[in-house]
Amino acid sequence: MFKLTIVIVAFLAIDSASPAELPSRIVNGEAAVVGQFPYQVLLKIQLSQGRALCGGSLLSDQWILTAGHCVQGASSFEVTLGALDLVDNGNDGRVVLTATEYIRHDRYNPLFAVNDIAVIKLPTPIVLSDRIQPIKLPTNSDKFTGQKVVVSGWGLQKNGGNVAEKLQFAPLKVITNLECMRTYSPIVIRKSTLCARGEAKQSPCNGDSGGPLVLEGTNVLVGVVSFGHATGCELGSPAAFARVTSFADWIRKTTGL
Repeated sequence: MFKLTIVIVAFLAIDSASPAELPSRIVNGEAAVVGQFPYQVLLKIQLSQGRALCGGSLLSDQWILTAGHCVQGASSFEVTLGALDLVDNGNDGRVVLTATEYIRHDRYNPLFAVNDIAVIKLPTPIVLSDRIQPIKLPTNSDKFTGQKVVVSGWGLQKNGGNVAEKLQFAPLKVITNLECMRTYSPIVIRKSTLCARGEAKQSPCNGDSGGPLVLEGTNVLVGVVSFGHATGCELGSPAAFARVTSFADWIRKTTGL
């Protein structure tokens, strides 16, 4: 157990200060433009010790997909849709609402980051627009090995890094789970785990948890940001995601989609 605590870390950022001080950037990423990631969700999670920052994906007009560890201990969620800026300085078309209802995978294991997935139900259906559109679930059991993917979110630029004002994204490539096990223990790299690495050390980081990993050039969701290496996000280690093909049936059954 001690080995695991120094090898993996959940990509979640705790906010004990103001929203303007939230850490928020993909490592070595680029700033997104309006409408590029219409399914991207920003979650500010109310916990007993403060607030945490996570990402999510819009599944429908009333359901959000995120990581299981993002809902642990949560009492409510400030859900922001259609946003680029972390903090709104004007009328940018975003939709902000508060949700309290969520369902986490019943076999979620926080110690080994297993079944790290959950859904959040919005209090009322939202109106879709050019800036707010649902993501697509994969329709086959492809492992996607070697395929190009894109991760997006408001995570740290590096450990202790600066705040980025806009949504960031970065290209990655899916690697085999066997290759991923060279970095992480086989205990945490399961069939339901997908790993991806950036060729120029791009990576999700703290604050990106629960965010989407999609096939490049599409809005097909293949992964949910789960964890990375505890030595830091900027060192080029592969990142681990909940493999969506392993959970598509659970997602559809739980949400009724």
